Amino acid sequence: MYTLAYSKVVRSDVRTSYTYIKEKLESPMAAENLIIELINKLNYLKETPLTRPLVQDSYLASFKYRSIKVKNYVLYYIVDEGENKVNIIRFLYNKRDWKNIMKENNIEKMM
Repeated sequence: MYTLAYSKVVRSDVRTSYTYIKEKLESPMAAENLIIELINKLNYLKETPLTRPLVQDSYLASFKYRSIKVKNYVLYYIVDEGENKVNIIRFLYNKRDWKNIMKENNIEKMM
């Protein structure tokens, strides 16, 4: 089993997404369902994080980024096989320009 490590940024991503759905869209049930689905996907990643392919962008794939869909969002992560750890990097709405957002991030500064 792998352990999960969360970037400073991903925590903010999740809070912002939850708040937006709950308050701006006025849909507390949908916000709760998003969190439940996120927890389910995180539990899945603890067991089998390598089953997801590397992202399709060759630059980001060179850093071993993988992703998994969570409703209308995408969770980005990197597997550290040496430490049996999954580094959870970002949680972004799937319509955002994720390639440029991810390229702007410095993984060392986020963790």
